[in-house]
Amino acid sequence: MGSYGLEKPIELQGVTAQLSHWISDLKLSDVPPAVLERAKYQLLDGVACALVGAHVPWSEKYVETTAEYEPPGEYSVIGWDKKFGPLAASMMNAAFIQGTELDDYHAAAPVHNSAIMLPTLMAATESLTRRPGCVPVKITGRHFLLSTIVGFESSIRAGNGLYGNDMLARGWHCGAVYGAPGSAAAAAKLFQLDPTQTEDAIGIACTQACGLMAAQFGGMIKRVQHGFSTRNGLMGAFLARGHYEGLKSVFERPYGGFLAMFSSGNGRSPPYKEQAIVHKLGTHWETMHIRNKLYAAVGTSHGMIEILENMQVAYPERFAPDQLPKISKIHAAQSHAGFHHDGWAPDIRPLSVTGAQLCAAYVMATQLVDREVLLAQYSHDQLDRDEVWNLVYKITCSHDPYFDPAERLSGARVTVTFDDGFVLEESLDSPRGYDPWVTNEQLVEKYRKLATSVLDPYRVREIEEAVLGMDTLEDVTELFGVLAQPVGKCLV
Repeated sequence: MGSYGLEKPIELQGVTAQLSHWISDLKLSDVPPAVLERAKYQLLDGVACALVGAHVPWSEKYVETTAEYEPPGEYSVIGWDKKFGPLAASMMNAAFIQGTELDDYHAAAPVHNSAIMLPTLMAATESLTRRPGCVPVKITGRHFLLSTIVGFESSIRAGNGLYGNDMLARGWHCGAVYGAPGSAAAAAKLFQLDPTQTEDAIGIACTQACGLMAAQFGGMIKRVQHGFSTRNGLMGAFLARGHYEGLKSVFERPYGGFLAMFSSGNGRSPPYKEQAIVHKLGTHWETMHIRNKLYAAVGTSHGMIEILENMQVAYPERFAPDQLPKISKIHAAQSHAGFHHDGWAPDIRPLSVTGAQLCAAYVMATQLVDREVLLAQYSHDQLDRDEVWNLVYKITCSHDPYFDPAERLSGARVTVTFDDGFVLEESLDSPRGYDPWVTNEQLVEKYRKLATSVLDPYRVREIEEAVLGMDTLEDVTELFGVLAQPVGKCLV
């Protein structure tokens, strides 16, 4: 059996134990420099999303409502001068990052990684400065970064074991499921737990994993569901740190195990792939396959948006505002997971903000009318426009197996038919952000654009320098102090 990046080969019986040993033993020097560098920029992207998401209306409602039953605490909340306990604070920060549909995603195993790891590790770090009966411990930026990568790798690999986006197609909010063991892994690494404690933390997190994708159709709770993962992982790590024993072999148990239960009814043979959790562990880095959004919409709609952008440029007369009523119908073919996730036809008007961002028909209509799909398109005074809805009702979606492979998951084929019989059709395997991926330089541009909408230039620069210089920070809480200050509103 391989060493999975450990100093010496180790014979282990199950994949949960193998992963736990790798987590516990991994050193910064084991991680390629390019992976370390990319992780910093992914954290910067998460910070940008948190800053703009901290005071959107549904985030403010979440904080205000939580404050009615959660007592004040000592843990930082991004963009606010309020503090709560560790679990409540981590869930708020996760809800902010997920709050605008601008955060990262992994196409093969859909999970929004920064929305889980950044909130988890902020709370875990702050717990070490105020643990009863213990000397306060400072966490360096280097160790924070290493723990982040451990979390990224573990959550995605948990998803790989369940055929990745299959869970999404079956109606699970899979990131909230895959993220639970990832959060536990990240916190366990930050606490420097041994392999047995790490396995306990993962087991405790996995038994709480949850998230229903019906949340996409309305309401506000979809924004919080990745926060379930931070709560579950932190609880697992906190308990394991105190030698509270959890589930062993939680991934591979055939009765009641994580993989067996979440794969139930998927019709696949085998129903799950436990070895995918440790395949090429320590040599293949899933962190490098996390992708980033350029549009404020569900990731599986991005190919459609880009196709319409291309058509608008190539045929400006056809897509001029006064010519849009002459479109008779639009059809989009997409992946199985994408069709079930966002290919639905809206049956109410207006949609909630959540529903609008996760409905391909609404997203495409918005691109046609506004020529962009950003946060401004989802203010409440924009959600019931006739010019958008007249197009929404002309748009249909269907599943095309060609787009089912992970590398084409966000691709699409769009056909636009006009009243005079003129037809345009374009296919795109992968949108910008997936292939080509968003470069580090582009992530900085995105961060600055978002952050300057809610912060003054000095704080924008201060946060950027702290995140990208994380490997030089001797005390990462210096960054938290800058983040946990009030920010402005970008959407009303």
